[in-house]
Amino acid sequence: MNEQQYRTVIGWFNARPAAKKALRAVSTGSAVAVYLLYLGLLAWLAWHAMWVPLGVTAVVPAAAFVVGTALRAAINRPRPYTKYGFVPLFPKDKTGQSMPSRHCFSAAAIAAAVWYVLPPLGAVLAVLAVIIAVSRVVTGVHFVSDVLAGLAFGLVFAVAGRVAYIAAASALGFYAIMVI
Repeated sequence: MNEQQYRTVIGWFNARPAAKKALRAVSTGSAVAVYLLYLGLLAWLAWHAMWVPLGVTAVVPAAAFVVGTALRAAINRPRPYTKYGFVPLFPKDKTGQSMPSRHCFSAAAIAAAVWYVLPPLGAVLAVLAVIIAVSRVVTGVHFVSDVLAGLAFGLVFAVAGRVAYIAAASALGFYAIMVI
């Protein structure tokens, strides 16, 4: 979106308090839902002593979070509200570190990692990741390119993590583990 589009969208929501409140609920709720569903799956895997899927499903998104956070600090792209000089719908203190969106790459990495263990839950998490991406742009805290980069980074990182896991398991002779 360009400056005028951001101002128009933010103006529309600011003129409609109920819509703004609903957007905040969707924005916050989708992020909370991703983490609660993810933690629930991790707990379920631990409860059932499914240690290998638990390890991969926990480590890959955690690694994506660490690497993605370092990447966005290195890029340090200004946020739309900083670049264009407007107040986002839900004010933030950060002026930089917009690219890639941490919300998006975290949600995408979680969705992709979970997909291997429980595809229906992975699909739900993928839909939530897209909702998060849209809400981050609409609220004025990210550019479209930030959220697309975040979704792509999270997905690619999770797939690469899974491939690395399979290669390591194969190299170590753990063929039974590779099917998980």
